[in-house]
Order: sequence, then C-alpha cells, then structure tokens
Amino acid sequence: MIYIKKYQNNNKKMINAYGKWYGRIIHTETLDLDDLCDHIASHGTIFTADVVSGTVKKFVQCIQELLLEGKKVKLDGIGTFYLALQTTGAECLEEFTMGNVKGVRLRFLPDQGGKSRYTTAALSRVAKLSSVLPGSTPTDDEEGSGSGNSGGQQGGGTSGSVEEQP
Repeated sequence: MIYIKKYQNNNKKMINAYGKWYGRIIHTETLDLDDLCDHIASHGTIFTADVVSGTVKKFVQCIQELLLEGKKVKLDGIGTFYLALQTTGAECLEEFTMGNVKGVRLRFLPDQGGKSRYTTAALSRVAKLSSVLPGSTPTDDEEGSGSGNSGGQQGGGTSGSVEEQP
C-alpha cells in the first residue's frame, strides 16, 4: 500500500499551482542493502541472506567498475545506469580542455520496454493508494502542512501540476 498526504501549494511563484491541493507520497521506511538482501532471502531462495548479500554487494561494485570504464549498464526490466559530464562551453574546439569539465554525474534511465515493471504506466496499474496511514486520523493541520517548493516539487507547465522529486 502506498500512503499519500494531502498538502496545499503555498509557493506564489508557481502561478498555476498556487493554492491548489496535491498529494505527496509518505515514504514509510528506507531500506539499506542488507535489508534488501534479507528481503530477497525471505522469498524462499535456497541461498541464505549472507550469500545474497555477498552477491548483491559484488553486483554494486561491478556496476561502479563498469561505469568508470565508460560503459552503460542496462538491467533488463529496471533501466540503464550511465555517466554524463557537466561541462562549461568553449568558444572553439582547441579551447576545450579538461578544465571545462565541472563534474561527472550518475544518470539513470528507467526501462520503458513493454515487459518492465518500473514504467510509470506499469506502476500506476498496480499501485494501491490510501490517504490515511493505518491507525491514524488525518487532521486539517496534517493535510495542509505542505508548502511551496519544499520537498523538491517542481512546477508543471500550464496545467498547474506539481511533481515530487526524490
């Protein structure tokens, strides 16, 4: 179940969204790598959590190694990890040097294939939403506590929509 909290956009800079009510996902927990390995092992695998953990940790190390070799890493059904550069421009080819490179950025492109479980359409079909956490009652204060651009929302065109960023 995915729980949502209602909030009112109070950012006056977002003209089309100002004063309107939106929903925000309540993330109930953040799992680390060990938690993920325990979860995988709980699905009845013949491997114990420590074997799963060793495999997943090696998987994580290998992705980094491959990215640093200039390769993209595609995980079928999930997406592709790759590196990109942040650079400043040069007036001509000869003036572009490594000094123009300001940073290396990790990027992720979700798999948009028809069999992916991680596309917006696929997740929207199976997501179960609730506006109330079990055992709690929303109050007016809770529902209206969101404000402006906090939480990383960004304005959305003329529709007045607001989208969360992780």
